Amino acid sequence: MFEEFFEASSIGTEFHLQLASATPGSWGANMSSTADVGLVSSVGQTDGSGLLVPRDGSSVSRFTVSTALEISASASRAVLITANDAFQFSGAIASAKYVLLTNDGAVPQDREIYAWWSIGESPVTVDVGNTLTINSASLQAN
Repeated sequence: MFEEFFEASSIGTEFHLQLASATPGSWGANMSSTADVGLVSSVGQTDGSGLLVPRDGSSVSRFTVSTALEISASASRAVLITANDAFQFSGAIASAKYVLLTNDGAVPQDREIYAWWSIGESPVTVDVGNTLTINSASLQAN
């Protein structure tokens, strides 16, 4: 079911990586919309719109799903494939705590959250001129 969800034709062909703070509320399995979280801005994404991530296709950097047979594992895995530091947020960034994988909805503050990863125990701040690079993020169905 995991693989089928991300490969379904009803799911768009593009995702976004968005940054979020640790507030409001508590993080958990019920987080489903960017309307429920505090989005964090970075250079070029002052509205919190995030970085565009294509699904599969020919792009070197993308979000893709491998079957258990393809990766000789017990379950399917969805992987964010990065090349040449393709997924970099530019500073200034204040108090980022999570990276969100969201749909490609028109309104950044009302996108569906498919997955999220913590980027550290403490909120991350990145100064102007520096970057926050996202790589090696994966999901695995059990």
